[in-house]
Amino acid sequence: MKTHIRSTLLLALAASLSPSLVLAQAPAPQPGSAYWRDAGGVVVRDGSGGCVRAGFFAPELATAECEPSLAARSAAPASPLPTAAAATAGAMPAGKAIPEVIPAPQKVTFKADSFFGFDKGVLNSAGQQALRDLLASAKDTTIEEILVEGHTDSIGSRAYNQGLSERRAQSVKVFLERQGVSPRIIKTEGFGELQPVASNATAEGRAQNRRVTVEIFGSRIAKR
Repeated sequence: MKTHIRSTLLLALAASLSPSLVLAQAPAPQPGSAYWRDAGGVVVRDGSGGCVRAGFFAPELATAECEPSLAARSAAPASPLPTAAAATAGAMPAGKAIPEVIPAPQKVTFKADSFFGFDKGVLNSAGQQALRDLLASAKDTTIEEILVEGHTDSIGSRAYNQGLSERRAQSVKVFLERQGVSPRIIKTEGFGELQPVASNATAEGRAQNRRVTVEIFGSRIAKR
């Protein structure tokens, strides 16, 4: 009899508490939402043409446009989560507002002549200070990736210019690491003379083509 009474009381208690156990579930991220996009909604691509992933990227968020092999595998039906686990995963503490996280990309192009000596691949003091200022401007940003690209004019052989652009990009990476940036998030690439932004037929054009581009991808919490 005691066992029967205890079971009845437990059932009654569970029934009385069940309305308060309903948990809100956050909407699931959609495919394509884990790639950085510019102001026009176009996916941002790195120097190799690949889509730039956000920090919360997962294979199931891949798209056929960016990563067709991952998207094809993710298209297979997945086993649903148990109801209790799904509710727990989507739960938010009562009274807590969801923070608004917004992309905060920065792209800066520096004249190589102000960063390096003539035909040199070592950063000078002016270049070092410019990079310190860039990092200071991103202090409120959670940096997920930094792309460093080196470019040259067309004077000299193509092979030599390619090597010079790579050494300059690597020099920027080394300095950023010394400032505390994780080497895992810094990618470098040298393009040599292959991507001019002006004519190499004039001194002014060649000066524009000798450049280093530093692009920061990250996010920050919106201030309310």
